[in-house]
Amino acid sequence: MIQRRAARLSLGLSAVFLALLATLHVLEPEFNSGHVISEYQLGDYGFVMSLAFCILGVSALLLAVSLGPRLRTRGGRVGWWWLLVIGTAFFIGGIFPPVQTPRIVGTLHGIAGLVAIFGSPIAFTLIGGSLASSEFPLSHRLRWATLLAWGGFGSFLASLSVTGLMGQMDTPLPAWVSLANRFMIVTYCIWFMAAAWGAARDGLRQARQRQL
Repeated sequence: MIQRRAARLSLGLSAVFLALLATLHVLEPEFNSGHVISEYQLGDYGFVMSLAFCILGVSALLLAVSLGPRLRTRGGRVGWWWLLVIGTAFFIGGIFPPVQTPRIVGTLHGIAGLVAIFGSPIAFTLIGGSLASSEFPLSHRLRWATLLAWGGFGSFLASLSVTGLMGQMDTPLPAWVSLANRFMIVTYCIWFMAAAWGAARDGLRQARQRQL
């Protein structure tokens, strides 16, 4: 029961994150192009982006709660720990904005961002592989969501690499970096929502079996 509720809440919070991110495109259009999403925290409505990151962090932590009992392989358990770290990283990124001073605040945000960006597709792969070996609902869709997340990660990494080679790493960044950054975070949210949806359905299935 607790795992099913956690899954439903995780699903809802991921949707809220996407809604807040879309709202910021209207509230702070000056950051829509040439900037990554964390820079919304520097605007007049920066608290909205900070709240959104914290919400996504809680969503990841709730997802870990819902998936924990279902991850029985070694890779799945490693992925579960990674998911906890990623959720914490998103939360830290929300608390500490990417400011220049004090430097420690910006550094904490940067470290949290690197952990979330690089750790997420790895955790998704480990967890997805573990769930695929069980009777987890929608495991095939989760597999596609994992591939999509890797695509989002790869596109962002490629955009940064091309930008670095062109010597255009100063703000504002090229438009393709902004688009790739937004595409990446959307694919991560899609994975969270797919996993949470599957966990909620699995919890409902188990509840019905206990009633029989």
